[in-house]
Amino acid sequence: MRNFLDVEKRTGFTFWLLLVLLTAVSLRLYHLTAVPPGLTHDEADHGITAAAILDGARDIYFTIGHGREPLFDYATAGLMALLGQKGWVLRGTAVLFSLLMIVAMTAWTRLAFNNRVALFTAAGLAVGFWPVMAARQGLRSITLPALFTLALVFFWRGLQKLEIGDWRVEIGKPITVNQLPYAKRSRSDITFLLAGLLLGLTFYTYIPARGLWLLFPALLLVGGLWDRRWLKRAWRGTAVPLLIAGILAWPLFAYLRANPGAEIRIDELRAPLTAALQGDFSLLWANIKGGLAIFTIAGDMAWRYNIPERPLLGPVMGGLFYLGIGVALWRIFRGKGELVGRNGRLAYAAALIWLLGGLAPVLITGPELSMTQAMGMQPVVYLLVAVVIDWLWQWLMVNGQWLMVNGQWSMVNWLLTIGTLFLFGGTAVVTARDYFGTWANAPEVRVQYESTMVAALEYLADQAVVDTAVSTISPGEFHTPAVAALTLPEDALQPRWFDGRGSLIVPNAAEALVVFSGFAPLPEALMPYLETAVLQDTLPLRLTDVDRPVWVYHVAAAEAVADWQQWLTPQPAQFGEAAALLGYDLSSGVLAVGETVQLVTVWQVQSAPPDLRLFTHLVGPDGVPLAQADRLDAPSGSWVAGDWLVQRHEFVVPVGTAVGTYPLTIGLYTCLDAACTQTERLTVWQDGTAVGDYLQLTELMITD
Repeated sequence: MRNFLDVEKRTGFTFWLLLVLLTAVSLRLYHLTAVPPGLTHDEADHGITAAAILDGARDIYFTIGHGREPLFDYATAGLMALLGQKGWVLRGTAVLFSLLMIVAMTAWTRLAFNNRVALFTAAGLAVGFWPVMAARQGLRSITLPALFTLALVFFWRGLQKLEIGDWRVEIGKPITVNQLPYAKRSRSDITFLLAGLLLGLTFYTYIPARGLWLLFPALLLVGGLWDRRWLKRAWRGTAVPLLIAGILAWPLFAYLRANPGAEIRIDELRAPLTAALQGDFSLLWANIKGGLAIFTIAGDMAWRYNIPERPLLGPVMGGLFYLGIGVALWRIFRGKGELVGRNGRLAYAAALIWLLGGLAPVLITGPELSMTQAMGMQPVVYLLVAVVIDWLWQWLMVNGQWLMVNGQWSMVNWLLTIGTLFLFGGTAVVTARDYFGTWANAPEVRVQYESTMVAALEYLADQAVVDTAVSTISPGEFHTPAVAALTLPEDALQPRWFDGRGSLIVPNAAEALVVFSGFAPLPEALMPYLETAVLQDTLPLRLTDVDRPVWVYHVAAAEAVADWQQWLTPQPAQFGEAAALLGYDLSSGVLAVGETVQLVTVWQVQSAPPDLRLFTHLVGPDGVPLAQADRLDAPSGSWVAGDWLVQRHEFVVPVGTAVGTYPLTIGLYTCLDAACTQTERLTVWQDGTAVGDYLQLTELMITD
């Protein structure tokens, strides 16, 4: 039994590592299709990008979601090719990278430290709340620590071969002195080559990789300060992976340089540094203080990725983490012997440099969204916890004679083993409670992961009616429609999308379903346009859901349009090839200053560009709008030709408007650049004649 508990023995280590990996797999796969309770649009965007890759897309950088690196999407596409285009496949990809990270970190810590540190690090990564959360989200950030750690494994192996040699002699075939340098060099060259390939791939994972690579030259610099002879042997081995990584990363950075508008997120991250360069350090200093607090005081505030303000580590793990930093510093300044051998000084230096490099993005941007932005340091956080447990273990074995029984250490082994099991087992229990209980069932999490929408889509998938329209507060292409693309069956007809707070879409079909949720109900001004509809079902969902209930209406387009024409003012007009105006409804043609103009227009949509916009102007005597409303609450990208669109327009008559009569005009336009500083209006046609690029509906009388 003593050998069984001794993780430095192969049998004991293998048993405990398999147990740790089994625990990791269980926490990552348990109810993966149901927890988190739906999909965020960030996850869904990864899914539709992966689907686009399967359809032939081969971009080196994707501009969805403010821009993102592509490796996770290509990996997801590969898995989807085998398992289908479903949301759980996204999370399955993240689970695989998370497990790869644990295995890679185990391999590196065995090389750099010892089996006990490796096992405890793996255990922390297996059961910690942060690693479990990251592993169950279909986001690209998890790919960074997995590939970076794997690159470090090969880099470290190469350094060790340079320091102690690593060649094998076949029985009966002696190696000559002249062959030894070649054996050492050829084997280390291969490991450095693999390290460079993996390090280069990290640039295609997540933004923080652009700073994390500095660990490699930093280790060369630190090691060189300690041992000049080692520096002479190691600098080529460090230059090789850096050179290869640079070559692999060059196409990505060449693309970003040629397309500066593709990466919006970088500009957002630069804000604190830009302010500091201009002499204002307040924002950067606030972010640094908040970033340092994420370990044990207050973490990420977003429900999407965390229980708000929950730190990365609990009190016990947090205390061990800080002690681990102290042990690492002590080992660095008091260590002797080999630099990169087991428990060599360079391993502890690597841990602290890695920690600082992974934390740097959070120190710049603050604790918000730190659960993803700090992903690069996730493995090393639990390494420092493991380092101090191992140090305590060794100390007790040397100084704990009072724990010996009959001169034997079996009692010490048992006590230490049981204590460690309680630590990591208790952490697993707390993680399961907080993640599957508290976090997954929080109303805000269900909103963030669109659980209500997913329930509505699953309901629609079971209906015989194929023409559907769904109201959502996020009807844009890369938001709720992306969630639907991964929720509905692959052969299902996708719904039309609109924001019911300002518009209504009625499919041009004999029977259709129109769905509203508590977040995007139809306003009073548009209720008459749904009078002929029949309420088919109400989905109450959970009592705690803040966007409940879901209303499902059965609508017949012909009957609805015939009803509308009873009160609409006819104004037929054709706007380019995008849409035809049927008529409008104006609440009042006479208004006082400060009153709100209430206008409803009805359109039959046709073929439109995806970024179409709709304007309403109250035009002054000089032709300049006195007031306006620019909005289209049913994105044209999801239009189906023939459908009916009802759009509400609202604006206030501004103070200072002179008494008089003013034209009320509308028009459609598209943006010619990302910032929409340049636009192009669609030509308006009436009775086959072009009448300009806008249409005057009527005139408003403004009174005192």
